[in-house]
Amino acid sequence: MSQIKTAVSCYSLQDSYARGRLDLPSVLEFIASTGAQGVELISDQMIPSTPHPSEETVRTWRTALEASGLVPVCNDIFINSTIYRNRTLRVPEQVELLQRDLDVSKLLGFDLVRLVSDTSAEVTLAALPYAESIGVTMALEIHAGMSFAGTLTAQWIDMMKKAQSERLGLVIDFGIFCERHPRVSTNYFTSIGLTPAVADKIDELYAANGDTLRAFGDGSDHGMNFPPELTSLFRGEVDGEYSFFSTGYENTPLECLDEHINYIRHFHGKFYEMLPDGTEYSIDYPKVITRLNQLGYDGYIASEYEGNRFTPIDVPVDDQGQVRSHQAMLAAHLNDGK
Repeated sequence: MSQIKTAVSCYSLQDSYARGRLDLPSVLEFIASTGAQGVELISDQMIPSTPHPSEETVRTWRTALEASGLVPVCNDIFINSTIYRNRTLRVPEQVELLQRDLDVSKLLGFDLVRLVSDTSAEVTLAALPYAESIGVTMALEIHAGMSFAGTLTAQWIDMMKKAQSERLGLVIDFGIFCERHPRVSTNYFTSIGLTPAVADKIDELYAANGDTLRAFGDGSDHGMNFPPELTSLFRGEVDGEYSFFSTGYENTPLECLDEHINYIRHFHGKFYEMLPDGTEYSIDYPKVITRLNQLGYDGYIASEYEGNRFTPIDVPVDDQGQVRSHQAMLAAHLNDGK
């Protein structure tokens, strides 16, 4: 019988980690205390000296992981292809970096890595034999703003379907299921000078078009144009920045899951604001989970808190409280639709 399981991405706790409220062992201890079964890591963020961690660093991670009882579910990796000012890294250079990150992930105990959305199909395919040889699955993140309509995403999925390797798949981010524009973003931008009429118009456009990515363009390759009814309200740079940021959320029909369910290896349970009533402001989690259960998804949803980036200056980030609330919400709905 299929069973959705829960994890927490360490990304969610970056404020507590960066400000010293939690170190890495206590991050894992906290995640376990929420009832989550697994952990997702960004090794670049929390493993010192990555991609060349010392034996002592790896041992410290492994010891803390074992003590927590958590399953190492996914490591989020990046290929920095723009390290030179005058050129993008060539394919063999990118493959070398990807293989290095695959090695680090395996060393830390992960058999699944999330590739960032703009990882090319060509680079992934070139690295596939190595990934297969060490038993690590590479899964492209389908992320709001670069979702299924994007050219790079379509090329990668086409490559994946042709390759038919068990070591290729997808990570779906819940940010593609935003039914409302996150108000934490609005509150933050308001605190730094957003024109209220612009916020109102963005909400109106989001509701009328499904999301603002559709309102401003064709939903592919970042092609967008702000309509005059919006730009006429701009009173400063913040208004344009806020409007652009609003395209980082999508309201994708759940039918997208049906077509890709056999390739989905993991979910990022993106959330921006857990409410006192145990719901998420922008995303209808029960509806999405119901669809996943109907499709027989048997994997993890990892809490990924992104409201932290929209906390006004000098206001404490309640990342631990938000994660605990999100895990409670997931636990309450894991069997929806069965």
